[in-house]
Amino acid sequence: MSDLTPRERFLLAMRCKDVDRPPVCGMTTTATTELMEYTNSYWPDAHKSARLMANIALGAYEFLGLESIRTPYCLSYEAEALGCTVDLGKVNSTPMVKSSPYKGDPDADLVLPDPKDIMKLGRNAEVYESSKIVLKEKKDDLPVLLGVTGPFTIAGHLAGTEGLILWTLTEPDVAHRFAKFAADYERMWLTEVEKLGVDAIQMSEPTASYDMISPDMFDEFAAPNLRYVYEPLKETMQILHICGDMLPMLPNMLKSGATGCSLEEKTDSRAAVELVNKRAALIGNVGVVKPLLMGTPEEVASAAIASADAGFNIISAGCGMSAMIKKENVWAMVNAIRNYKKP
Repeated sequence: MSDLTPRERFLLAMRCKDVDRPPVCGMTTTATTELMEYTNSYWPDAHKSARLMANIALGAYEFLGLESIRTPYCLSYEAEALGCTVDLGKVNSTPMVKSSPYKGDPDADLVLPDPKDIMKLGRNAEVYESSKIVLKEKKDDLPVLLGVTGPFTIAGHLAGTEGLILWTLTEPDVAHRFAKFAADYERMWLTEVEKLGVDAIQMSEPTASYDMISPDMFDEFAAPNLRYVYEPLKETMQILHICGDMLPMLPNMLKSGATGCSLEEKTDSRAAVELVNKRAALIGNVGVVKPLLMGTPEEVASAAIASADAGFNIISAGCGMSAMIKKENVWAMVNAIRNYKKP
């Protein structure tokens, strides 16, 4: 199996099949300032330019060794398409939703855009075109991923996250209405994404973390909408990323129907592997702050090997990589896994 291409290895790993070693991928945000300098493509301009977005993504394999190509680099473009105001950040910080016309208004008039207009909204056309560029221009057989935001998190952008969580307790019908509106929009978007031919979407759903809601609340407000938005994806795999210690809610994540679950280092890797038992691929869970940002290459390598020894199918940073992570630390993760031998 050592002659597998990175894409072949990724697809097998996502199906929980035996491979010579795990792929080592950039699953969430992977643009470091050093990578931006290498590609001469910088945030925040890259957030609104398909060409610059693609340049960064295409450079990640050569410069950092990451065996995947992924755009974009934020969790805000869906909210922007739905009317939120977004601060695109700086060269070393990701975009953030700053305001929403619906925040705190339980009676807000939530009107879904016409599907034929979806590419006219916000940065959608640039995000979509970035995937078309990387699919056309990639020089190596690498898996291509498109990053999207989970419906419960989008609902939090629209309603205000604290307000949405409060509504799940005090006005559940209102919370359901916002979450379903976000899911209707995301399903519309993923219907378009399915036409691209990317290998997987990587969906981040941080507002549905165990730090924010209970397992029962996840089953009521998040899981049904996740299954709903995934339905248009017949060929495109689904990777669900949720921050925090998700061990208590891994069974709930599995109910979403996602092909893979992406986890932080806070989740016990061996316990996660045992619990999931190949019902979905497990992805992660090398710490973003410690060791990737603040640790030594040796500490990074040790963390990556620990995830592989536990049985994770794909090795990746446990969450979005800080733009300030150094090249040598990313390569330490990559080389540790490229030279990995199963115990």
